[in-house]
Amino acid sequence: MKTKHSSTLSLTILVLLISQLACQALTPKPQATPPPASTSAPVPTNAPVVTQNSTDPTQLSDNEIKAGIQESLDLYAQAYNENKPDALEQVLDQENKPFHRIVRSRFDEAQKSSYGGSFDYQFTLLGITRRDFGYVVAHFQLWNNYNADWPFRLVDGRWVLTEPTVEQVGEPVITETDHFIFTTYPWADDVNQKIMDLMETARANVEKVLGKVPDEKANVKIMPIYGLSPFNPMGAIALYNKEKGPIKNIIEVYTPESYAYSFYAVNLGWDGELQTTLTHEYTHMAHARSFGQAGRLSDWMSEGLAEYVANADGEVRQACQAFQSGTFIPILDESGAVSKQDLMHMYTLEKDFSLSYGFATSLVYFTVENYGGLDGFWKLATALDETSDFKKAVQKAFGITYEEYNNKWQAWLKKQC
Repeated sequence: MKTKHSSTLSLTILVLLISQLACQALTPKPQATPPPASTSAPVPTNAPVVTQNSTDPTQLSDNEIKAGIQESLDLYAQAYNENKPDALEQVLDQENKPFHRIVRSRFDEAQKSSYGGSFDYQFTLLGITRRDFGYVVAHFQLWNNYNADWPFRLVDGRWVLTEPTVEQVGEPVITETDHFIFTTYPWADDVNQKIMDLMETARANVEKVLGKVPDEKANVKIMPIYGLSPFNPMGAIALYNKEKGPIKNIIEVYTPESYAYSFYAVNLGWDGELQTTLTHEYTHMAHARSFGQAGRLSDWMSEGLAEYVANADGEVRQACQAFQSGTFIPILDESGAVSKQDLMHMYTLEKDFSLSYGFATSLVYFTVENYGGLDGFWKLATALDETSDFKKAVQKAFGITYEEYNNKWQAWLKKQC
């Protein structure tokens, strides 16, 4: 299988955790007041508690720890399978508020998606790694296809899903190379250099496809916990911001032993999945800095281009499958609704944001294959900048109506499964 962007996992993974997406915007979102840490009912008093010989994990055997974590994973699966927020709360660290928000946000997004409640999630614990401060990283598998590595800690006799604190991950370390300025943290020293190497490869991948990349250095922050940037979009494993305060060209990426990173395909490994994600993110930087962010009025052009450069053709098949099952996100929502459910407004979709990546990617592949390669894509993007109207842009770029372009795309999409 070709290496693909992380969101090219099966549709079921897209539903389970929206975490398999790349960035949600080229510019940072306003740092709005975060939602309450929890809006669910209190944990029931009869919640199952794992009986342990000690509240100190250093006094527990590996088998005792595994038994406790497996029980928590079973309860986590039940929460998703039966849409039970209370069950999720029982295995969620209540003290770490930023972490609590990301777990609940992903759960809520999954449950309200088109595929929420459609699958039977089953997790099998494969092994554990003891870490400092009493944390234990659980290495487990979803069905037989996807792995994840999430931290747990023992609280009142129960192993809860969590992450270390900002203080526990250590002081940041700055490393500058020819193309990047990396910020890393000692907690992730086992993978930091690997991710730095993947970032260099991502830059080379983008240059090969697009023909040019920025001269500016990207500021890459390799983050072992969500709490280091607690106002980031909660559905991303990596994201690019053109500007974030006084700092420019920021790429933030979560490490594989974090809940924020989520699942990766067994046959690709975390590094295979991350390679395409980083290629996706660096494409955003090249798009902004080397191509003037052409097509900036359309969300799908930015995300679809990044997936195209990352060779995420699996996204196209997923869009085709969704289309055949009756789920479709159009280019333009012409229903008259105030909140547009279309690809021009991907970042504000009320549902199926993850699935929108597939349709956006399919539009780029379709345009490249049928209208003159990447030159045709840039021609359409430039026309949109000049007209501020997608229908007029299609007419100007290709000499056809929007209706013809749209109909041809849908006919092409049906053949991609």
